[in-house]
Amino acid sequence: MEDRVALVIEDDPIWRRILSDILSEHKLKVYQAADGLQGITKAYKYKPDILVIDHFLPKINGGHIIRMLRKDSIFENAGMVLISFSDEYVNEFWAKEYGADLFLTKKNGVDEIKKRLSNFLILDFRSKKDSTKEIKRDFLEELLNMMDEDLRKETINKDILELLEYVDDEEYVMRKLESIFHKFADYGAFYSMILSLTAGRLYILPVKRYTISKPESLKDMMIKLIKKPITPVKWHYYGNFMVEEGEPVSVDLYFPVSMKGEEIGMLAFSDVEPESRRSLITLQKDISQSVGMLFSVLNRVYDYKTAATEDSLTGLLLKASILRKLSETLSLAKRGSLKLAISMLDIDDFKKVNDTYGHVTGDKVLKEVGRIIKESIRETDYAGRYGGEEFLIIFTGCDANCAKDVVDRLLNNIRENDWKKVGVERITMSAGIAEYKEGVSIIELVEMADSALYKAKRSGKDHAEIYGR
Repeated sequence: MEDRVALVIEDDPIWRRILSDILSEHKLKVYQAADGLQGITKAYKYKPDILVIDHFLPKINGGHIIRMLRKDSIFENAGMVLISFSDEYVNEFWAKEYGADLFLTKKNGVDEIKKRLSNFLILDFRSKKDSTKEIKRDFLEELLNMMDEDLRKETINKDILELLEYVDDEEYVMRKLESIFHKFADYGAFYSMILSLTAGRLYILPVKRYTISKPESLKDMMIKLIKKPITPVKWHYYGNFMVEEGEPVSVDLYFPVSMKGEEIGMLAFSDVEPESRRSLITLQKDISQSVGMLFSVLNRVYDYKTAATEDSLTGLLLKASILRKLSETLSLAKRGSLKLAISMLDIDDFKKVNDTYGHVTGDKVLKEVGRIIKESIRETDYAGRYGGEEFLIIFTGCDANCAKDVVDRLLNNIRENDWKKVGVERITMSAGIAEYKEGVSIIELVEMADSALYKAKRSGKDHAEIYGR
């Protein structure tokens, strides 16, 4: 292998000398280049078998040089090494994506680089020496245009993948994603739908003055456009749903979002300007994998947070989560900006259900109660499983009378439900309601609702009582 040729493309003269010396020790004829353009020119002139390329270079970075040279059959079997001082922006994964055979970091020191490079040189990498192709000005211009296109794609994908840092705030991520699209196209509204078994989330982000009045109608429209949609247990909607009368729900352009062959969401646009359609289609092709990865991670984070905050049986918030939400709403109420009432509810004679029908049936009853509670309360309310068969509901912006209206409706839905389908004859619930008054703490508010609950139990069950009345 003593007839092999190497090229070191490195702008730092000290590292250029160090790398060249290592290669020379292995009997390679070594050429040097100090920037990206010079490196490409010398690559075609000398057709090196081994290329050691720094990533951060003037004019063209090393990753793009490798990617471009790999497209040419001359360098198909050449050995390419990408080296960088830091692995923060480029690492072994990205080096492989560019087409490098080996990734080295300068921070590991000269000895480690020499060891790994020496082992690498044992392999028989060869370029095609019989080719007479040399780089010419028109080819270089074409190459630079391709580099610009690749750089654009890489920059956009990098912007999207950097959003992974903020996956704890899904709405923020969606707004930043929309801002990326809006740099390249003009449209009326951006719709982003994310699907998991736990929950479907639909983000409606208007760019122009309007959006839609009923998010459910948009959700149904978008679901029909997916070949094999996941069926979430529940749905959440984010955005401004108010609209001027007569403005229709529309989707002008849409792109399913997939990961590992499974459709996990959709990006859609309304009121797309004609000259923007091509831009959106091209952009989506360039970033489809990155968006798929982003949506997949968002789903995993959402499902994990849900598992940590929701009761797996009823689908309601766990005790710690509902008390945390109560603390948040109580803080607003203390500042005088929010009315607040709560209700403690308990399934009547639930021990008899378990003793008579068994704990499996008891679990079915709890699950059904959870479903009815979620369907009976308002969108602005929060419900949690406080204990075994005890539940806590927070009514935001609501006084005791308002809360009782909702609770009465809930108790009636429990009463009128077809319980035979879960294996029992009849289920009822009792409830106690307490309204926040100035100076009342969380513990005191819960105790007030609990006291009203026991009053309801003592006075015949199957109804709600308001504390202090």
